[in-house]
Amino acid sequence: MSFGAYELSQMKSNTDRASEHALLEVKDLRKLFPISRGIVGSLLRQPPRVVHAVDGISFQIKKGEILSMVGESGSGKTTCALCCTGLQPISEGEILLEGKNVFEMEEDRQQRRKLRQSVQMIFQDPYESLNPRQTVFDTVAEPLETHHLVSCKEEKIERVLNALEEAGLKPPQEFFDRLPQELSGGQRQRVAIASGLVLHPKLLIADEPVSMLDVSIRAEILNLLLRLRDEHDITILYITHDLATTAHIADRVAVMYLGVIVEIGPAKTVIETPFHPYTKALMSVIPVPNPRRRRTRLVLEGETPNPINVPSGCRFHPRCPVAIDECSRIVPALEEVEPGHFKACILSSQ
Repeated sequence: MSFGAYELSQMKSNTDRASEHALLEVKDLRKLFPISRGIVGSLLRQPPRVVHAVDGISFQIKKGEILSMVGESGSGKTTCALCCTGLQPISEGEILLEGKNVFEMEEDRQQRRKLRQSVQMIFQDPYESLNPRQTVFDTVAEPLETHHLVSCKEEKIERVLNALEEAGLKPPQEFFDRLPQELSGGQRQRVAIASGLVLHPKLLIADEPVSMLDVSIRAEILNLLLRLRDEHDITILYITHDLATTAHIADRVAVMYLGVIVEIGPAKTVIETPFHPYTKALMSVIPVPNPRRRRTRLVLEGETPNPINVPSGCRFHPRCPVAIDECSRIVPALEEVEPGHFKACILSSQ
């Protein structure tokens, strides 16, 4: 994967560009999905069971910042993202967008419209997220019509043109009448990005935006997201399981495991000097472009525990290669190990 000179020059000091003001603030977020007990369970009065999708996480995203949330499938990344948009109700906690409670905004029609304009989401699969019966123009124009943001056809055309051009589809007029099946995977994802950009959002949530694309196209989409952040000061929550892309795009990284954050800090620091054993295992399998350099791979044994019956103490201890007896009894809290860098582990960094 190669990045242009512009993008590389922007990556080295992105954290310093972020405003001190938190655009999005998540406090003790929990999302539990109840499981039906069935007829037999109801007759036997079995206790209710829940899936611990997100289980008490807190973080902030500053204005103009890119926070990458990484972890294995099932760690709760996408559930967290859906909660932040207000599309998924929460079980406990609080989500604030510019100081306003997201779910209080959901209850008011006018505030809900402002929330939908301020927060947009790019989904993982561009082959499924686009309506196969809508042209590119209709897809990008639909949010404008839904929110009554244009007063005439000419204004609508101009907004769509600008959004497509910003998303890298040039010349934009040539894409107006195309259907999704007439586009490549990269072009489809650019249409999805344009559909979000057309509302001029403050927060863009990108849920695995390049995982369905060819490697040759991934760098282009990531460069596009970087450019949009720099040119429009858009804040981005970037969700992925690919740490190689995280290293290039993120200002900070939050590592999730089984519904909780186990490490969070500046991207460069977390990737180069991880403290949590789970983060170390993730970093150890990142491919190294230099064939003369080889990492010692840390292969985790066993499967991720069932999110219905989460382990006691540290949730990672059943798979942790350095776990001690206390790990099964003590629930580790996030503690600061160096400025801005936190880990949830009772063991030392060694």
